[in-house]
Amino acid sequence: MRRMTSLAGVVLASLALTAVAALPAQAAERSPAPAPAKLSAPATVGAQAAKPGEAGALGTVPIVSVHGDAPFKGAVESALKNIDTDDRGSYVQQAVDRVFDAAGGRYNVMVFNLSQGYENGLRDVKLYANVKFGKVYYGVWIFGAGGTFKNTGDGGWINWGFRGWFHRDGGTVTF
Repeated sequence: MRRMTSLAGVVLASLALTAVAALPAQAAERSPAPAPAKLSAPATVGAQAAKPGEAGALGTVPIVSVHGDAPFKGAVESALKNIDTDDRGSYVQQAVDRVFDAAGGRYNVMVFNLSQGYENGLRDVKLYANVKFGKVYYGVWIFGAGGTFKNTGDGGWINWGFRGWFHRDGGTVTF
């Protein structure tokens, strides 16, 4: 009886070692799980792609989440993801112009650094997006006529930009 126990122990130990040795081989054979479509970076040739939200050879890859069901939702999401820069001011400028175009040039656009103080009185919002660019979170509003937006924080392209039909008086923009 003792001999069978020893033999069973050897067989079990051998199986355990074989299974552990096979794990790296199995892991190498299995392709990694695909990244969610929302977070994938554009394909690159000859350059290492950056992880979303980090700087890389082609600039910072923004993380974008679009809310709403306007017919131009996909175009807006693509426009916000495919801006190639590491500069926040440049990102905001390009985001304003590309989102305005993606929405058909028919709506007002506001891009704002959400860590700054603001008062949002925008009306007729068609679509809203959250964007993480580097370590900064921006709100992007696409909206019809009417409303005001007041920047009570710092100005400059790194913190805000807008396009459409408006009147600006300092930090207050009336659409």
